Amino acid sequence: MQPTPKSAHKDAALTNVAIGYRPAMFAADRVAPYVSVRKQSDYFFKFQKGAWFRNEARMRGPGAIAARGGYPLTSDTYACKEYAFGHPVPVELVNNADQVLRPFETGVRYAMRKVLLAKEVIVSAACMTSGNWTSSNDVDAGWAAGSNSTLIADILTYKETIRKLIGIYPNKLLIEAKTFNTIKQDPTVIDRIKYTGTQGRPADVTTQTLAQLFELDEVILAGGIYSDAEEVVAGTDFNAVDLWEVNATKGAALLYYAPSSPAIDEPAAAYCFNWKGDAGQEDTVAESDVYRSVRYWWENDRKSWIVEASEYFDFKITCADAGCLFYDTIVT
Repeated sequence: MQPTPKSAHKDAALTNVAIGYRPAMFAADRVAPYVSVRKQSDYFFKFQKGAWFRNEARMRGPGAIAARGGYPLTSDTYACKEYAFGHPVPVELVNNADQVLRPFETGVRYAMRKVLLAKEVIVSAACMTSGNWTSSNDVDAGWAAGSNSTLIADILTYKETIRKLIGIYPNKLLIEAKTFNTIKQDPTVIDRIKYTGTQGRPADVTTQTLAQLFELDEVILAGGIYSDAEEVVAGTDFNAVDLWEVNATKGAALLYYAPSSPAIDEPAAAYCFNWKGDAGQEDTVAESDVYRSVRYWWENDRKSWIVEASEYFDFKITCADAGCLFYDTIVT
């Protein structure tokens, strides 16, 4: 009697695959320059723009003094708050997990992404609030793909609007995912770039080609989501909400100016103030980057490793004149 396939093999967990989820397409770290600060809270100076644009230099005659004047200063404050998330990893779970499951490493990523998601919610809320910007425009579905698209005209018009407010063209455009996918099918855009392709690489509407089309330094694709469903024991709770919108499902985009790094005497739509907090006094660091870290320690009473991610930051709109928020881009 020959062995059957079932008797020759006992089911076991695969060692090279497990199905999981990774919140991605986040844009918060890319929206504005980071300002590393030494104190958790402080203030920063703001120049009033009127004096800088007044034409006050005059012809000077022999022996006369030059025309003179000055500029007023004001200030604003920041306060970096800590956003943190901890995840316990019991030793029994570590020692008993199948090979494909690495509870400690997964816990590090899980904690870090919780903090990243919290930051995405905060930054998107600030950027997608029309009252935070001097200019905003209800596009009324004008960016939906079609021959009547107002996308190109809107961007060019508000580039001029921002130039007249701050004396320089905006250099960045943030587009939420649904709007970007609609733009990829827009014949008015495709017609502008159709000769940029090659035989091996046909022309395509990408963030890079859009940046070239509108003469911008960068186009940022923002596709972050979160779930607003209440937790259930089975773990099946999920209801996706797009973060980078003013009105749900209707699309949005933000055109703005941001310097490549923190600058003096230069407008900036927003800055993210970052404080290292307890840097140098952490427990063992499992993972870190410029802005945040994941540390871990052992708790005897729980017989668990505690993995904790944290970041101290304050995201602030610092120049309302330097941005224009477009909303309801694809649906009225």
